[in-house]
Amino acid sequence: VRVREAYAQASKRTGVPWHGRRYRRNRWEDSDPVNRALSSGAAFLYGICHSAIISAGYSPALGFIHTGKQLSFVYDVADLYKANILIPLAFDLVMESEENIERRMRHGLREQIRELGLLKHIMNDLNRLFLGLEEGKKDLPEMEDSYAEDPSRPGGLWDPSGEKAGGISYGGDDSGKSSQEP
Repeated sequence: VRVREAYAQASKRTGVPWHGRRYRRNRWEDSDPVNRALSSGAAFLYGICHSAIISAGYSPALGFIHTGKQLSFVYDVADLYKANILIPLAFDLVMESEENIERRMRHGLREQIRELGLLKHIMNDLNRLFLGLEEGKKDLPEMEDSYAEDPSRPGGLWDPSGEKAGGISYGGDDSGKSSQEP
């Protein structure tokens, strides 16, 4: 609902007609300019969100709103920023000119992402979502201490020389040397 309202508000603000989110991959040229701008920008935004999700160690398929796709969580995270960044920019650019709209959208979005420090915002939002961390606050050592008391943590591993801590990869490289000391 929030995203639909953002489309309607951007259309009203710019005077760019809005007939709904429509495009066909195999008939790209038949899409109206604002839909082409939105699609180009969304692909760019999905890439940024995907990178952040992977960098933070989360699964891009772990969807909350979107489900059943390998990138469901990417779409969920991108939706947090679409209404405030992507949609207004697409309508503004189409209002200025319909020429080279896909290229102009990518350039405009890249500039906004840089100016806003969007990647940092995405990482902070992921931390708050999964770790309960406030922006800029790093409670990870405290969380690691509570992890030591967690009964669901990996147990010990049997080794001829005695038990070794679980949750650590002791596999070596091809030389046969251990990559991790106990």
